[in-house]
Parts: sequence; structure tokens; C-alpha cells
Amino acid sequence: MTTPVPEKYDSAPKRRKSSEPRARLSMSIYGFLLAWLVPNIVMAGLVVILNLLPLSDTVGDLTPLLTLVGLAGLVLGLPLALFANWLLRYQLNQSVHILAYALIGMLYGLTVLTAGGEGLLPLLIPLVGFPAAILMALGRWSASAFTHVVEPEQTTAPQA
Repeated sequence: MTTPVPEKYDSAPKRRKSSEPRARLSMSIYGFLLAWLVPNIVMAGLVVILNLLPLSDTVGDLTPLLTLVGLAGLVLGLPLALFANWLLRYQLNQSVHILAYALIGMLYGLTVLTAGGEGLLPLLIPLVGFPAAILMALGRWSASAFTHVVEPEQTTAPQA
């Protein structure tokens, strides 16, 4: 008498990668400029206006802060905004994109630490981060008109 060959059972269900194309969100270059460049220009303008006010005698010169905000927008904000657009391209909910841009704006505050971490300088982190987050979120919200959903093309297989 022979024993039958045992059958192998796969206890875990096989996860199939979806090969069908999904809808994605696409933003025009005008939308990206509105979402990223305009908030950075507004922040730089706010720092310049604050530097021109008579408060600069008590607070000090804010010109280094202008450099930090500009570099934060270029070195940190631009790549992260592009990365967020690419990473969230299949997320059709605009609120998720707006929150991602707000998070990018919050990271602008951390660039204050590149100027040195001693004294009262770390206290500037929220003074740079919160307005940048609000402006970046408002910029992305206003750029929602320049985004559209790209539906995948439906290809039908030829029937035999």
C-alpha cells in the first residue's frame, strides 16, 4: 500500500497587484506655480515688510530670516512639493494634497536651525513654520482649480 502525496495548501491568500490603470490627479504648471511659488513670494514679502517696520530696532535685522525663508522654499519646498504631487497622484481627495502642502510649510520652520541653535533663534521655528504652512495650504487650495482627474483609457480585449 502506498501513501498518497500530500497536497500543499497555501494558507495566505495571494495578493494580486492591480494591473489595471487607476485614475490620477494632474496639475498644470500654472497650478504648481500658484501652489508653490506664490506662497513663497508672499512669505518673502511679509519678511521684507516686517523688516521695514519700526519694530526692527527692538527685534533686530530680519534680513537673514529673508535668506532662510527663500532658501527653505527653494531647497526644501520645491523638491518636497514635487515629491508630494508625485506621491499623491492617485489620491483624488484634494484635502489630502492641501494637508501635505501644509506639512511642507511646517518644515520651513526647521530651516531656522541651520543658522545656529543657540539663544532665542529656535523660538523662530513656529514664527516661520506656521505662516508658511498656512500660506502653502492656501496656495494648494487655490490651485485646486488647475487640477483635473485623468481617467485611464478603457481598452477592451478583442473577443475571439
